[in-house]
Formats: sequence, structure tokens, C-alpha cells
Amino acid sequence: MFDLIVRGGTVVDGTGAPAVRRDVGVRGGKIAALGDLGAAVGTAVIDAAGRAVAPGFVDAHAHSDIALLINPTCESQVLQGITTEIMGNCGYSPFPVHPANTRMLLDPPGTEVSWSGVEEYLDRLSRGTSINAYPLVGHGKVRAAVLGRQDRPATPEEIRLMREHVREAMHCGARGLSTGLDYEPSTASDLEEIVELAEVVAQYGGIYTTHIRGYSHNVLNAVAEAIEVGRRAGTPVVISHLGVFGRQNWGRGPRLIGLMARARAQGVKVACDMMAYPTAGAWWGPRAILPPWAYDWRKPWEMQVPSLRAIIADQDSRARLRGEIEARRTRPKFGFDQEFLMFSDWRDIYLMEVAPGSPAAADAGRTIGEIAASRGVEPVDLFLRLIQEEGEHLSTLHAPLDPEAFDLLMRDPFTMFGTDAIGSAIHRLHEPFNPLQPHPRHFGTFPRLLETFVRREGRLTLEEAIRRMTSLPADVFGLRGRGRLAEGCAADMVVFDPATIAERGTYRRPAAYPAGIDAVIVNGSVAARAGSVTGDLPGRPLVRQ
Repeated sequence: MFDLIVRGGTVVDGTGAPAVRRDVGVRGGKIAALGDLGAAVGTAVIDAAGRAVAPGFVDAHAHSDIALLINPTCESQVLQGITTEIMGNCGYSPFPVHPANTRMLLDPPGTEVSWSGVEEYLDRLSRGTSINAYPLVGHGKVRAAVLGRQDRPATPEEIRLMREHVREAMHCGARGLSTGLDYEPSTASDLEEIVELAEVVAQYGGIYTTHIRGYSHNVLNAVAEAIEVGRRAGTPVVISHLGVFGRQNWGRGPRLIGLMARARAQGVKVACDMMAYPTAGAWWGPRAILPPWAYDWRKPWEMQVPSLRAIIADQDSRARLRGEIEARRTRPKFGFDQEFLMFSDWRDIYLMEVAPGSPAAADAGRTIGEIAASRGVEPVDLFLRLIQEEGEHLSTLHAPLDPEAFDLLMRDPFTMFGTDAIGSAIHRLHEPFNPLQPHPRHFGTFPRLLETFVRREGRLTLEEAIRRMTSLPADVFGLRGRGRLAEGCAADMVVFDPATIAERGTYRRPAAYPAGIDAVIVNGSVAARAGSVTGDLPGRPLVRQ
């Protein structure tokens, strides 16, 4: 007798082995049997005929640390097949708790810190969530607890105090250390500081993940620094949301892959994760292009079109706007805010959507630079005219990532995938904990991988894509007994249709749950079925044992 039988599906077991037709029997939250279960009886049965059955997807990089406490069902994550999230990334975690760091960049605004430290936070998380949570301790929070917001190198005594914070977090169950070296207060840290903290993590068998010190002109040096931390501290290294940003830096992809390959050959365990989209930073065109006095990226686009049209219609205001757009484009970019949040080339701005029946529909998918050249006009003037003519229907995309590096990373067997999302739900998008316009990746990263890069483009086989979404991150992050469909493993599973799985969000309307996923099973319980959460909260924090 099984608690659950998933019957008649094609099992893609997560190892990269060819898919085979098998039944899966679940008992006590674990996979108890694989094969032809014939007349076996289950308390619950899922008919998976014509469907793929895979291990639950592991989101290698996300930020739902606090959102999971506010909205434990976390629909945007579980409904795309995610059963485990690696959280506490980019140097930001819900602990340590200190007056200097209770309000930091990735803390959802409007939330209240009601826990005293790592143990109490993990206790609250263990009350039930839809997905499993893998907690990291954030260097930014640790540094702020000792130095506040001081922008200077740490003293030996301050490093000692930071080491104690990291030690406490690891002792209480954290799985590793993350850094966000593009963000304050971590920008002031040096290699020695990071190595000293990572050495503590190594004593507990933990991992080091890093938002490196730049993804544009400094990307090769930044990756080399991350590798050096792993070499000296003895920790595995994961480089977060890797890519090459900025057209002037394109062509560095082969060297990037080579750096990591050489490090692995020398014994450093290094992997990376990437996003499944050619965008980063200010992906929404207007945010990258328009100055803050003309456009507030926190508000929906359609609410701002009337004021933008009024600005463009006024001769003096239009001249000011035009001049500032060109100044933003041409000025040198230094630091995270400028490199990620401003555009540098009209060839990186894509026209995505226009009004129904618009003549501009023929140009959808081309860049503003290309369209302007074909019409013999200045790109800035074309963009302003599109705002006037297409209004709230206009969707433009800022996509400055190097496509060659993107493809090389996509095909590299050591690359995992992450949403870089704060988990949410469509019906809660306007609540204080998640007020920003989301990226489509928040709802559709893993379906997009299977729809676009497996089914449509064939860059990956189904088996290899599933391996990179399941057993690879399980192995990298030390998730024993997860990431594979095998007897004795945790019963984290996704049942989906390989022919129809797809993201349904767009850049203009990103908040949409995906298609083609029949069921998501977490620790043996059905957490989602037919595109809706069940209300069960079987997830738990996967703390260090």
C-alpha cells in the first residue's frame, strides 16, 4: 500500500539517463518503488499517462526568504515546478538580526522583522511552506551587523566578530555564505575578508555563493576572485546569475568558461547558475531609458503613459527629455546601479509589443536601433514617437547580455538555473511585500527552459535539461537524497506534458502561471494540481545536519 502512486508516466530521473516508462510509488514522503506497479494500491493516484515525471526543480538562486513567511503557498514558485529554493543569496538573508541591518535592499518593504535570529527564523519557516528552503547566511547582513553602513575595509577585530556571526548561523543550520559584492555594504570588502568568512563555512562543510564584483568590464577578474575564495578557503563556489553584460564587453564568454574549467581541473569545485532570459537589471525598456523625473518604474506602465505623452507633446519638455535620454546612453557606466539600470546602446532595446493593428507590428522583435536606421530617423525620436502612438500597448525590452556567452553557459554541463525571484502570487502582487512589477522569470523560468531551449530550439535534450534543474544543483549544494527519482530519495516530483509546458507571461504582462504542469509533489504531498495550489504546506527548511 502506497500513500501515492504516480502511474503510467515517462520517468526522467534527473541523472541524464534516457527517459523510461515507469510507475512511482511513494510512502512516508519518500520514493518507495519504481517500475511496473501493476495492481498496487495507493491512497492517492495520479494518472501520468502521456506525461513526463521528473524530480522537483531546484531553483539555484532566489530571494523568497521573507516572502515565504508572509505567503507560505508561494504560488509563483511551486506552480512552475520548483520544490526547493536556494535562498539567502546576494549577501542578503533574514539573519543575523541587528538594528543596522533590519531594513536592507532585498527585504520586502512593509514587512516587520519579528524573529530574533537564525534559530527563530528557521523555526517559523518550519511551520509549513509549499516548497523546501535551503538557507544561506548573507555577507551583507553579517557586515552590517558589525560595521553598519561604513564604507571601508574591516579591521581584524571586525573580521573576528563577523566570523562569529557566520559560525553561529552555520551552527544553527545555515548551509553556506553568500555575497553581493556589487551591493552596499559588501562593496567595501576585500578578498581577505571574504576568504576569512568562507573558511568558517568550510569547517561546516558549507558552500560559498556569490553575486560577483561586476558582470561587465570586470567580469573576468570578478570570476577569478570567486574562484580564489574557493581555492583558499576550501569551499565549493557557485557564481550567481552569470552572464556578460554590456555590448562593449561581448566576446568574453569563451574565456569565462575557460576560467571555470581550469579551476575545476585544479581541484576547485566551481559551478554557476544563470537566468533563462537575455535580460538583467533594468529589463523593462522604459526603466533603462527614461530619467526618474519622467518615469517611475514602481508604477505600472499604463498609468504613466498619459504624463509621458504630455511631456513629449510639450516642445521644451520634449527637448529636455530627449537630451537626458541621450546623456544616459552615452555616459560611462560604473558600478551596479549604472551598469545594470541604464542602457548604453539602442541595439540593446527591442520592440516587443505594440497596439493591435498597428503598422509597427511588422517591426516587433527588432531593435530600436535597427528600426530607426531603416527609417532614416534618430533612435531617440523613434522611441518617443512609439510612446505617443502605441501608448499603454508598447512593450520594449532591454537585453544587453552577450548572446554568445549566454549560449555557452546554457550548454555548459556545470550551469544550473535560477529565477532570481521573490516568490509571490498573482492575487498578492500589490501587497507591500512584493509591490514591484515582476519579471516573467518570476513565474515562468523552468517552463521557459523546457519550452524554448528544449522543445523549440533543441539546445538541450530533455534529459540534460532536467539533470541541470535537479541532480546537478542537488549535488552542488549537498542535497543528499534529492534531485533524483530513485528508491529512498525524497518524493519531490513534477508531472508535466513535454509537448505543452510553457511560460504564459510576457514582458508587458509578466504575472501569469505556466501551462502544461499537471502536479507538483513536495516531500510526498501534492502541493499543486492542475495549475492551482492545494493548500498543503509540505515544504521545510533543509538545514545543515
